[in-house]
Amino acid sequence: MGEPARAKLGQGRQAEVFEYGDQKALKLFYPGTALHVVEHERNVSRVINEFDLPTPRTYELVQDQGRDGIVYEKVEGPTLLKVLLADASKMAWAGELSAELHSKMHACRSDRLPSQKASLERRIRSAQIEEAIRDKALHALESLPESNEVCHGDFHPDNVLLSPRGPVILDWVNATRGNRMADFVFSALILKVAEVPDFIPNADLFNHGRTELFKAYTKTYLQHYPASMQEIVPWIFPVAVARLGDHIPSERLRLLKIISRLSRRVE
Repeated sequence: MGEPARAKLGQGRQAEVFEYGDQKALKLFYPGTALHVVEHERNVSRVINEFDLPTPRTYELVQDQGRDGIVYEKVEGPTLLKVLLADASKMAWAGELSAELHSKMHACRSDRLPSQKASLERRIRSAQIEEAIRDKALHALESLPESNEVCHGDFHPDNVLLSPRGPVILDWVNATRGNRMADFVFSALILKVAEVPDFIPNADLFNHGRTELFKAYTKTYLQHYPASMQEIVPWIFPVAVARLGDHIPSERLRLLKIISRLSRRVE
């Protein structure tokens, strides 16, 4: 007899998550995922565990029925996105909470995480867009300041879980050391362009109300880290092209509009 089926806790673009004993969860990557991708996430997550940040503990690599996976601490509770889908009146609160968590992350510094600029460059090169615009984005990125703040690289409400112990930040696969303004712009852009699919219950309420989420997030974040438009705006164009390189079909048209408008202003 084989092992009993594990309860499925969730799934994303790269993997499914299952129960793995009483206090652990197994993030099992889809077939065909390269082992180095899984090892990269495990190694980055272990570095993040060294900071005073609310994030699941990271354990060992495992194989299950030919699929590679990572064992994490099991953290229970709804994601922030799920809460918003159930109650759209909490948009402002969710934006403020997200900004608080992101600010706490950016107060940490590391020299052991991958380079943010290298990550953005790879994503820009992967974007399906005119070569001239891609080259402009790469040139713009090269001129922007580096730093070593801890950056998530994909921070949004579906990567925040509301557990009994408080909010927990998930999915650190894109974490880097870099400039917090780039990470802030990336998250603000996601709130601008990402839509919950229509087949999700209450998706229309979320999609109509996300402007309030965006405003609360950006206002609260900039109260923690005041920045001028001259510091923020130069990041938007290369970050938008990098996001296009993540190949999310539902975001493509909105991103192309932003990129087209900004590319005309970039030398």
